[in-house]
Amino acid sequence: MHHAVVRQPAPAVAGHLRMGNPRIRVDSQKLIRDGKAWFPVMGEFHFSRYDAKLWCLELERMREGGITVVSTYVFWQHHQERQESFVWTGNRDLRAFIGLCAELGLDVVVRIGPWVHGEARNGGFPDWLQALPLQHRSNDEAYLGHVRPFFTEIARQLDGLYFGTGGPIVAIQVENELYDQSAHILTLKELALGLGMDAPLWTATAWGGAELPENEVLPLYGGYPEAFWEDAHPGWARGSRKHYFFTDIRDDHSIGADLRTTASLGQGTDSTRYPYATCELGSGMPSAYHRRPIIPAHDVAALALAKVGSGSAWQGYYMYHGASHPVGELSSLQESIETGYPNDLPVISYDFQAPVGEHGQLRESYHRLRAQHLFLAEVGPELAGMPLTLPQLLPENLDDVETLRWSVRSDGHAGFIFVNNHQPSTDALAAKEEVQFRVTLTDGNTVTVPENPVTIPAGAYFVWPFNLDLGRGATLHSSTAQLVTSVVAGQKKVVVFSRTAGIEPVFVLDLANDDGSLRRVRLASSVEASQVELAVTENLSILLITEAAALRLWKTEVDGVPRLILAESLLVRDGQLHLDAAVQQTLGVFPAVESLLAVPGSVAPDIRRLEDHGPFREFSLHLPASAVETTVHVHTVRDAVVLAPRRSGGPQNRAAAPLTEDYEQSARFDITFAAEQLPVGTKNVLHIDWVGDCARALVGGRLVSDNYWNGLPWEMDLSEHRDELLLHGLSIRAFAYDPGAAIYVEESIRPQRPTLEISSVGIRHSALVPVTIS
Repeated sequence: MHHAVVRQPAPAVAGHLRMGNPRIRVDSQKLIRDGKAWFPVMGEFHFSRYDAKLWCLELERMREGGITVVSTYVFWQHHQERQESFVWTGNRDLRAFIGLCAELGLDVVVRIGPWVHGEARNGGFPDWLQALPLQHRSNDEAYLGHVRPFFTEIARQLDGLYFGTGGPIVAIQVENELYDQSAHILTLKELALGLGMDAPLWTATAWGGAELPENEVLPLYGGYPEAFWEDAHPGWARGSRKHYFFTDIRDDHSIGADLRTTASLGQGTDSTRYPYATCELGSGMPSAYHRRPIIPAHDVAALALAKVGSGSAWQGYYMYHGASHPVGELSSLQESIETGYPNDLPVISYDFQAPVGEHGQLRESYHRLRAQHLFLAEVGPELAGMPLTLPQLLPENLDDVETLRWSVRSDGHAGFIFVNNHQPSTDALAAKEEVQFRVTLTDGNTVTVPENPVTIPAGAYFVWPFNLDLGRGATLHSSTAQLVTSVVAGQKKVVVFSRTAGIEPVFVLDLANDDGSLRRVRLASSVEASQVELAVTENLSILLITEAAALRLWKTEVDGVPRLILAESLLVRDGQLHLDAAVQQTLGVFPAVESLLAVPGSVAPDIRRLEDHGPFREFSLHLPASAVETTVHVHTVRDAVVLAPRRSGGPQNRAAAPLTEDYEQSARFDITFAAEQLPVGTKNVLHIDWVGDCARALVGGRLVSDNYWNGLPWEMDLSEHRDELLLHGLSIRAFAYDPGAAIYVEESIRPQRPTLEISSVGIRHSALVPVTIS
């Protein structure tokens, strides 16, 4: 029996933080918005690293994924590359981006720096600033004399967009990863305030034992599944182990450790004064030239759930949406050894293996996180006020793979049991047998889940509710299925749960009788169907779905009606449903509808009614295969298996990427395109399966994409280059993988001999198809 004792929650401390306004406040435990607990879900998206014409679509994808707050850096070098002028137009139009977020109902956190890191050249500083003989990132008046004009420009961009005046900006972050100068952080906050930046909340990153000005900024934390900033040692980055345990320790000393020149002298922030908030939960990881980890979706989702189960009251992901480094007028703009940093990043690609990729691709991690975000949207306000309870038996250390990892969040009566039996596969956790939880509540009563001991499968991570008020006179005493969301259909409320793989779903409910007494009922289902509806009362039911179905579940509003939809991908724009065209997929709609009709256009799938297998009305969508993917021919110009020159450099003396001139000797492959292979009005993403070291793609001699091979496909959006591609084609320059180089890739895929292979190349076409419901 695994036992946890819930203590009486300490009262929240309020009024001590110098921030907030009448509508948004923060106490020591949670954020409060319009008098109610508020659980933000934040995703990082860098406006100046993306095509402004696509901002709206990509923000819509984030919103459909459950993101409620968009976080973005303001890279100084993107706006003042030349000292004599600022640029706030096109992709650099901060004001337009924030205004668009407002139109879409998304809140915004602006990370104004002035130093931001973000794997940018000089951490975001322009070269001219970096070269000045002054004390950067300090209260040196010479340095602040340059910060003031930059902040003044930002203030002009943000004027009228703050939450207090009806805008979307709920917070401003000053600096980034500054751990030893609390006075400077306070100076930056006061400077911004003096210029009219009037956000309700002020934040700063707190990892690395950061010393922050007390009560002035809300400390934000992070945690990544892996770390490109470590050396090229084999195996999993040890600093990432801690993120797969439930713990009351918020800090992570591994993030940014390669850039800290001295150890932190402080003890960090006092966690009893602030809620647990995050801004950099790693939802992916880029490849540096020397270290190229793969981040599976389960690693992302298990880490995120572990943070909720550890008391998080604000989930913030970095990067939630991938991006591309722009190329400046004077130089490339990525972090590099050449500029004194420890790592070489690709010149263009900042895909980050993010839930939404560099070109808008929806990854498995997007769907796994969306399922968690549906849960947070359902119970986030209640959960925000539930403190963490750790069990009596805790893992001994980071290497303990035997002790079950679990926690409880509870208000003393109701709550949630969190379990994580997953960590990255190099140290996979085995199944845990004979598991049963007993939670002692503040009134002395206990909840035992499940009724009989079960085996927790290897790799499982989940959350089970107890004493949860379902409404309609029903309380869920315990459950062995995970709450996802709910919807009201007519007079009936339907509460959706997903199965926990390998464990029988059992619901123990307390139902109100007419005389006010309670009766206890037990509902269970051994049926393995993707959808099973269990009646609780006349106006309440439980909809049990499989984990696979939960990854296809969306909750949205179409034509003013709240609906649950099973689909691979969708958007709702102006109340109308839009589906991503696919060769073949099934679509489920609840409450049921009579028909779906694709609005006529250049891409219109054949939609057919299918036999229903549950409460969802089911349809199939079909397009000819040629409308979805096209194979292209690759012409070999120079097929020499050439190894990149072995170089090293930077403060950590790590392997350095080839220089532009080195690519003149690399292998070369050319691709030509016919007009029909690049149809207008669709997104055309080139997909390259290959093995090698590093590669660049050029159109007419201009670099448009680059890739450090790590075992994943190389993808690039061809749509914006269509005319040039039809005229010049695409030239690929690539080096073979060098097994003797100090470069980490996963051992299971690491070539043992010099290797350069391109196994398949194709174009994947996609388009949003408006659909009418009747």
